[in-house]
Amino acid sequence: MNVLLAGAGVIGTVFGAQLVTAGHTVDVCRHGARTAAIDLDGLRSHDTVTGTDHHVGVAVVADWPDRDYDLVLVCVWAEQIPHLLDDLRPLSGSPVLLVFGNNPPGHAVAAGTLRTQLHLGFPGVGGSFNGDTVDYMRIPQQPSTLETGGGWPVTEFERALTAGGFAVRRTDEMDGWLAYHAVFIGSVAAALERSGGDAAVLAENRPLLGLMCRSIEEGFEALDRRGVRGAPTNLRRLHRPALRPFAVRYWARTMRSPMGEQCFAAHARRARPEMRLLAHDAIEQVTGDAHVDHLRWLLDR
Repeated sequence: MNVLLAGAGVIGTVFGAQLVTAGHTVDVCRHGARTAAIDLDGLRSHDTVTGTDHHVGVAVVADWPDRDYDLVLVCVWAEQIPHLLDDLRPLSGSPVLLVFGNNPPGHAVAAGTLRTQLHLGFPGVGGSFNGDTVDYMRIPQQPSTLETGGGWPVTEFERALTAGGFAVRRTDEMDGWLAYHAVFIGSVAAALERSGGDAAVLAENRPLLGLMCRSIEEGFEALDRRGVRGAPTNLRRLHRPALRPFAVRYWARTMRSPMGEQCFAAHARRARPEMRLLAHDAIEQVTGDAHVDHLRWLLDR
């Protein structure tokens, strides 16, 4: 399978390297110093839990090459997606465009501008750069999630992930899944920002963790009232009023662990514009709902 990788940050590096390891050909869109380094030395990733390293060669291509791709893997920040999708229109052939990451509008992000198939997904990993290597860990509670369908390119992508030991879940409610996840990660990022971006500081602030959990509950309940379906199963089970004391303890423990820094705090610090966009979207989703005071207070920052 021929893959074009648009966005070689943490997520693009981890999953681009996995695709090459599984035998697929990956080209990387050129952009700035990051891809200049990739052009010289390929993609490097390191699983901090298993110790697995990947160092693979890829081609870095300028602009949008006149080559037919089967899959375009889009791994950029949420605010960059509309512009990137507009730029991708000149691509030849009919590749599947897989937007893989935070994307609150879901399919609406394309606004009817694409002539090819748009597919949605979300990665189940978190990580950060260590030089030119991405140190990452998988999130056991959150498998990488892919929209149902997508044809053989998405099936091959799923096979590549599974071969590498990544858990994968499929859903036919990906738009809703992303809306609920925006409420979740927007609330977590807001709590981290109020803690100076330090996961360990947040872990010790039980009142703030309580506010974070209550805001997630309120956002989820508001989406429920609007008939939005697709809430991530693990988050739905955890974030209910009756379980709030348990949820606070769970997040205190998580934020004290390496996962707190690597999967939450590092990205929240690095991607502040994206986190603010997710918070704004979460507020927009619940406009007119009278039962979201804590969510609004936490996110309206």
